[in-house]
Amino acid sequence: MPNEIRRAEIAESLAVITEDTALAYLHRYYGLGPWDGLAFTGSHFDGRSKVSTNRIVAEDIIAVGCLSIHVPAAASVEILGKQADEIASLLSDIPDLNLEDISPEQHEEWLGDESAAFRLWRLLRQLDGVGPTTASKLMARKRPGLIPIYDSVVARVTGFHTSAGTWHAWHSALSNEAFKESLQKIRSSAALEHISLLRVLDVVLWMEGKGFQQPERVDQEVSA
Repeated sequence: MPNEIRRAEIAESLAVITEDTALAYLHRYYGLGPWDGLAFTGSHFDGRSKVSTNRIVAEDIIAVGCLSIHVPAAASVEILGKQADEIASLLSDIPDLNLEDISPEQHEEWLGDESAAFRLWRLLRQLDGVGPTTASKLMARKRPGLIPIYDSVVARVTGFHTSAGTWHAWHSALSNEAFKESLQKIRSSAALEHISLLRVLDVVLWMEGKGFQQPERVDQEVSA
């Protein structure tokens, strides 16, 4: 599907959610306001590794677990051991930028088929049990403003049937000034300026896709 169409689908997915609802989703997910102390476990994914921005460490694997993703033991051993230096080398060549701030030309440089980011994607995907969701969450943990998360819930809401082409589509959507300003307004209203626009969008669409409009029961699953 052409990137322009997929960009439109992302924008339309957000457009059907009112600003008040989007704000309520963020409050609920991050445990703000009336939800103080009741944050989703996924809120612990957001943050910087205390060890390194250019190395995947055990702390990052735990953070990915907060998004209900289990990195298989064999893959974890490879990531933290044999593949650690190669992963660190690739990460050092991936800029710590926000997707909305890069030009189309920079997209090809930083996220194209020959980029360090795509080579890291391929390396992770070759590990036993690491699918597109796991790979995207590991990479998003290290570059939260640049790498979109791919999972079945957001894929369903936005119409993505596979992860192919998603980096282009998210970049195209966030390059639209009106769309970006809408997200910035929602983020500012929630006082979450330390969270990337990419992650704000991911959380809002995920909450919508999971149908969290109704009050939560005590025994309801809240990890994401």
